[in-house]
Amino acid sequence: MKKLFTIVFLASGLAAFAQTPKKDPATVLISPQQTLSKKDTDFRKAIAKWSDEVLKSTNYKNVKAQPSSAIFPGAIKPGYQLISQTVSIQHKKIADSLVGIVSTLGYSGYDNAIMYSTGLYAVAGQYIEIEVPKNTNTDDLEVQIGAHTDRLNEWVAGTEDWRRMPIITKTEKLVVGVNRLASPFGGLIYINLNPKSQSRKIDLKISHAVTAPLFVLGKTSQSDWENQLKNNKAPWGEMATENVILTLPDSVLQTIKNPQEVMKLWDLIIGGEMDLAQMPLPFYRAQRLVPDEHIGGGYMHSGYPIMIHHSPTKHMLSNEIMANPELLMKPSGGGANWGFFHEIGHNMQNLNWVFGGTTEVSNNFFSLYMFDRLMGGRDNAHTAISNANTQKQMKKYFAEGANYEKWKNDPFLGLIMFRQMQEGFGWESFKAFFREYQKIGPNISELNDQQKRDLWVKTYSSIVKRNLAPFWNTWGVPISDSVNKELSVYPQWMPYNFPPQN
Repeated sequence: MKKLFTIVFLASGLAAFAQTPKKDPATVLISPQQTLSKKDTDFRKAIAKWSDEVLKSTNYKNVKAQPSSAIFPGAIKPGYQLISQTVSIQHKKIADSLVGIVSTLGYSGYDNAIMYSTGLYAVAGQYIEIEVPKNTNTDDLEVQIGAHTDRLNEWVAGTEDWRRMPIITKTEKLVVGVNRLASPFGGLIYINLNPKSQSRKIDLKISHAVTAPLFVLGKTSQSDWENQLKNNKAPWGEMATENVILTLPDSVLQTIKNPQEVMKLWDLIIGGEMDLAQMPLPFYRAQRLVPDEHIGGGYMHSGYPIMIHHSPTKHMLSNEIMANPELLMKPSGGGANWGFFHEIGHNMQNLNWVFGGTTEVSNNFFSLYMFDRLMGGRDNAHTAISNANTQKQMKKYFAEGANYEKWKNDPFLGLIMFRQMQEGFGWESFKAFFREYQKIGPNISELNDQQKRDLWVKTYSSIVKRNLAPFWNTWGVPISDSVNKELSVYPQWMPYNFPPQN
């Protein structure tokens, strides 16, 4: 009896095993509702490997649509037509005078290839054709399919359950003649060139693609925009100015009846951040913002493009706020608008003035500036900078004893010190400070943390003609005795009632 039971059990197990489909990266479905567990490490590695291989493959005939692509980045609507269109790319090489300055913007992805929008979309699993004319300078010339460049097998996402396929963007070098390529995920089509690549105009014929909405401020009329939306079959499109480009899903684009208002506001936002950073406009490239179901880490992160979580299942909502001026300008207690300003601020950070503990501090200078200049003040800008929280943090910190290690590990505590400086000397002092660091250039990158702090205080003190070394030391942010002595030619500065006595 026992033997019979064992045989039956084994037979049942074999039958069940035979009915279990083999896990295949080419056919697996990953979505917000059907995530891939972080514990399934072997299969995740297999998926990442397969994705890299198929996206690097030049054998476009063998590329099939991956089922997950219908969910993210999304499926083409029925009734679409494949078209041919000539696209003109006007590339301008970054000015030599900007190269040194830009090279200090370490969180901005400053040397990533510039992505030129085409207003076209590649269907998942179907090839596109790009004809590069004879005598075209193809140095650094690439095509990219897909805007969602974050790899989920790295960084924070590598430790999370995946809500989309981990690698979904394809790039390929273009050569003179006919180029054919395909992606199993599809996506918006871009032409990429290195910022330092020679200036030139390139006309390319792109075929076997689908039109996607592309609004360009000052060029696209209201009626053109309405017609684009009415006829759109692509799941994504873009809205652009010379300073900023928003990549948005069709579901959001269809709600935008006032594209000029939306993009004028975003132009104002980028202009404000660049104004504080004392960077020229137009810059060598527009800032890009791309929402994604799952990004590499954080609610948002800086770079080119700036990546933004929009995941309803995770209660992270951004798309509608990006496209709605009323919501974008509504103080949200540290919500999406603070986040946008914060991440653009990261792209403005000169790493020569970012010292220990201030990566998540000095980018918030730009958040504060946006609230001051665009929203009339800081009421409900972020709960962490409220009057009550500011006083509470300061009292606790100084009661326990000022300590640099504590200061470094609390970004909003650290921000109070710089808020006091801004209140004392105004935003113009910060602009002058940033200009001075642009003159210094990238050559001080080897300074240690003490030297960076000393240079910060020396530079700022020389601008405001006051000695801030005692103020920093009171905060527990150490400034060397030699710098304190050097700055003694200026009167000492200390805010009233600091540290707080009440």
